[in-house]
Amino acid sequence: MTTTLLMASLIVSFLLILYYTTIVVASSESRCRRYKSIISFGDSIADTGNYVHLSNVNNLPQAAFLPYGESFFHPPSGRYSDGRLVIDFIAEFLGLPYVPPYFGSQNVSFNQGINFAVYGATALDRAFLVKQGIKSDFTNISLSVQLNTFKQILPNLCASSTRDCREMLGDSLILMGEIGGNDYNYPFFEGKSINEIKELVPLIINAISSAIVDLIDLGGKTFLVPGNFPIGCSTAYLTLFQTATVEHDPFTGCIPWLNKFGEHHNEQLKIELKQLQKLYPHVNIIYADYYNSLYGLFQEPAKYGFKNRPLAACCGVGGQYNFTIGKECGENGVSYCQNPSEYVNWDGYHLTEATYQKMAQGLLNGRYTTPAFDWRFKSIISFGDSIADTGNYLHLSDVNHLPQSAFLPYGESFFHPPSGRYSDGRLIIDFIAEFLGLPYVPSYFGSQNVSFDQGINFAVYGATALDRVFLVGKGIESDFTNVSLSVQLNIFKQILPNLCTSSSRDCREMLGDSLILMGEIGVNDYNYPFFEGKSINEIKQLVPLVIKAISSAIVDLIDLGGKTFLVPGNFPLGCYPAYLTLFQTAAEEDHDPFTGCIPRLNEFGEYHNEQLKTELKRLQELYDHVNIIYADYYNSLFRLYQEPVKYGFKNRPLAACCGVGGQYNFTIGKECGHRGVSCCQNPSEYVNWDGYHLTEATHQKMAQVILNGTYASPAFDWSCSGSESVDKEYSFSS
Repeated sequence: MTTTLLMASLIVSFLLILYYTTIVVASSESRCRRYKSIISFGDSIADTGNYVHLSNVNNLPQAAFLPYGESFFHPPSGRYSDGRLVIDFIAEFLGLPYVPPYFGSQNVSFNQGINFAVYGATALDRAFLVKQGIKSDFTNISLSVQLNTFKQILPNLCASSTRDCREMLGDSLILMGEIGGNDYNYPFFEGKSINEIKELVPLIINAISSAIVDLIDLGGKTFLVPGNFPIGCSTAYLTLFQTATVEHDPFTGCIPWLNKFGEHHNEQLKIELKQLQKLYPHVNIIYADYYNSLYGLFQEPAKYGFKNRPLAACCGVGGQYNFTIGKECGENGVSYCQNPSEYVNWDGYHLTEATYQKMAQGLLNGRYTTPAFDWRFKSIISFGDSIADTGNYLHLSDVNHLPQSAFLPYGESFFHPPSGRYSDGRLIIDFIAEFLGLPYVPSYFGSQNVSFDQGINFAVYGATALDRVFLVGKGIESDFTNVSLSVQLNIFKQILPNLCTSSSRDCREMLGDSLILMGEIGVNDYNYPFFEGKSINEIKQLVPLVIKAISSAIVDLIDLGGKTFLVPGNFPLGCYPAYLTLFQTAAEEDHDPFTGCIPRLNEFGEYHNEQLKTELKRLQELYDHVNIIYADYYNSLFRLYQEPVKYGFKNRPLAACCGVGGQYNFTIGKECGHRGVSCCQNPSEYVNWDGYHLTEATHQKMAQVILNGTYASPAFDWSCSGSESVDKEYSFSS
């Protein structure tokens, strides 16, 4: 074997090793809820290694050699840049691995992405272009070839996933290029006239459109479709048309008539995408304005951190644009700039990592996408008990026997007239809705002429995870309601078809776009027997049954299309005024000397939570396409008892705000909302509201640390929401 062949073999081997090892560094444990994978088609703008792997080992392309890859991957990765591409920055943003090339990859999982983009690829088939007198010598892997390859291997991709094929495509962001640029590049560089080349535009648009329709038929739902670049600012084009007579823009130095050609392509593409969107209203077709996201860098290079010479390539052999056709980057004797991040253009044809990064930022933040990405949850679906009840129990009650939450002082801190919430104001679910920019979640029961498109709540005061009949069979009375978790879930299933028909989304999509709040639920299964005098050992026997009920409900909702679940744990019951009053003894050893709470009751809550976390971990492993987040209600609340003053509460955190006096300001039978029961002047200084429930101020502080990830496992990844990350001082509306 010759030295050259040996070196070439080593390079290809090294590229493969690179994919098996370092390429996964972008993977994130906190996954974006919306897209589980990226499927990519296109040319060198998105090629993450396909062309290198398709090349003859004795005739490897420039991208197989330094300085390609030197700014990030260091050894070349097969990308046509000094580092990452737009597709790489999108993957990073979504918390996904860098998208592996399909060609040449071995022992690589494509569950989270697959890339068919190939350097030199065209939208139109090679045979057609040749008939038109246009040579495309680099590759015959046009868009239709890429798509047909994808169709052929699709059954294998689905078989290796827990999702079916349609669901897999529906969960993916499908990147359609950039593609079409080479269909114009080849004839331009062969000297054909602009009028001849313009005749290709409708054919290219049709090829892109047809590919999108094929992918929609397979189940695709979200497409990012880039337009063409301002090719009149491209170093290669500026060199090709470098004459004394050619007109240049006096501000940018670009060639206007070439840029107008790119704009013409883009206008035709946008018209077609708009037409497709009308034909397929259930999908999301997003136009990526590569033209303007790049053109702004040529207009104001210094503003974006580039040298005031944006038209010159970083890698070249000199001259006005540092580019010479035939002496190109990666070849012997061609040098490159010291700091590629100061350059817009990399090698005359392609862009630097710094440029791609700025383009990706403009796309992901919505400035250069039409319509903008919507990273938010579109609705909240809630199950549970009084901790999340936004009015259900009130509406279910006899008008002659309304519960306390129908009367002041309930609701006095925010809603003013009582809203049916068991607090002085908002609950955790309300603060989550505020953060997501959604309306407060309406209660299902009793709501008339209310839209449930952005949320629906089945949580009911007194509800249990286990069915009432089962609890009664165990000698446990639950007189408040028979609307257990399974009853709530069955009602949801019954009305689900109506919810979907009132929305532009199908049922699975509606659930997939929702944050599903699973409670808190289960605490009443323990409250009732505790207050009936049953022993802690008897009550512990209920824990696996309660956990199973929660788990079964989650599985049912996953089967319906649910993808993101927030599952709260139990509270530190030993710090609640109601429990402290029930178990009030003179023995000091029964109480924590630092907080005054009852340790054995708190240990019971911790036991429930450990069992719940174990089960959620098991579910996450079984259903790796969903996101199951444990909300640590226990510790998010317990810290307030440990350091009340630090969080703005009075140094008497165990007492209720609303009560009739005593050590904990709570008396069973004389509860908040009853006559003769008074309320503290400033509920925001109290952790507990009425002995059983918490104040709005407490709910707010709990919501903050759940949303910012301190007490959520795994943490929410709000980079995908377009929201600022929630810090500990996040200010909700007042």
